[in-house]
Amino acid sequence: MALLKPTTEQVGHYDRFLNALTEGGFRGEIARDHGARTVLATDNSIYQRLPQAAVFPLDSHDVAIVARLAARPEHKQVVLTPRGGGTGTNGQSLTDGVVVDLSRHMNNILEINVEERWVRVQTGVVKDQLNAALKPHGLFFAPELSTSNRATVGGMINTDASGQGSCTYGKTRDHVLDLTTVLLGGSYVHSQAMGAEQLTREQARVDRAGDVYRCAQQIADTQAQLIKDIFPPLNRCLTGYDLAHLREEDGRFNLNSVLCGSEGSLGFIVEARLNVLPIPRHSILVNVRYAGFMDALRDAKALMAHKPLSIETVDSKVLMLAMQDIVWHGVAEYFPQDPATPTLGINLIEFSGDELEEVEQRVHSFVAHLQTDTSVVRLGHTLATGSAAVS
Repeated sequence: MALLKPTTEQVGHYDRFLNALTEGGFRGEIARDHGARTVLATDNSIYQRLPQAAVFPLDSHDVAIVARLAARPEHKQVVLTPRGGGTGTNGQSLTDGVVVDLSRHMNNILEINVEERWVRVQTGVVKDQLNAALKPHGLFFAPELSTSNRATVGGMINTDASGQGSCTYGKTRDHVLDLTTVLLGGSYVHSQAMGAEQLTREQARVDRAGDVYRCAQQIADTQAQLIKDIFPPLNRCLTGYDLAHLREEDGRFNLNSVLCGSEGSLGFIVEARLNVLPIPRHSILVNVRYAGFMDALRDAKALMAHKPLSIETVDSKVLMLAMQDIVWHGVAEYFPQDPATPTLGINLIEFSGDELEEVEQRVHSFVAHLQTDTSVVRLGHTLATGSAAVS
């Protein structure tokens, strides 16, 4: 991988754009120094791209100023790229233009409705920050990520993120109720599942938001068969423009299907209303050991038939690294070693629910399968009971 050059020429049209931002009332920070640019030249991917500058809007009004100025003919060469926590692995937040970082200031939890189980947030909110605020109410935002201590809600929406537990809880888009997005030009579009009457009102707008709704409906109505023929039947959809779900099963129109997974290419998502779920009261983790990683991998697919919350497969390299970590002594009892047949693969299968008896019955049935099934050689299993042990 090529290293970043110690100096990179800053292009004049970006200087003019940034000066126009200041003159236009932008109240957030504008960073043009090499240090700030270098920090934002990398993310969780293997790529590097040095931006011309970074801006840190204070609120959605600042974002609208950025988008409005960028739409002017004199700034048509300016490239804007939104950034959250920079946890994407494909370089989505990297640019040689201007980084618009929504995580520094736009990270407020605006409203928690416990009774109706939804939360309204600015999209710079970090997932763990959100769940920490929800925990006293017995609620949580369900999509799980390994980077949840730094991934932002906006980044999760833009990549339609999901991870452990997605077979039960789905992807981020399955929990998005409403979005507020700033479009190029500075207009706002408010998107949610809507019936024909509300859709007609949105399409009657004479701004870019109206254009968006008219265009999206035209695609949904005129290209329906082509979309059906081309889009594969996937249980978790895909990252990208999910045109296949512009219309929901009940017939309502939902622009969020294309905004979720759009990777910041359609606008700046500045606010979201999300549904949240009760935290499961009981959890049991079944730890199954194998003599080889491929055995664990093959078995994982079959074990999904028992509908656990999640299955995480661990290979020998990760396992050996974990054994060398100082925290291993706290979990070593769950992975007893046999010198004659070393463990080279593990499946961690989690069951959860609100009723302990029901969870225990599911685990009992699952363990019975492990003991009678001979399609895969398993070295043994252990149980970790309770949220603390599972964590």
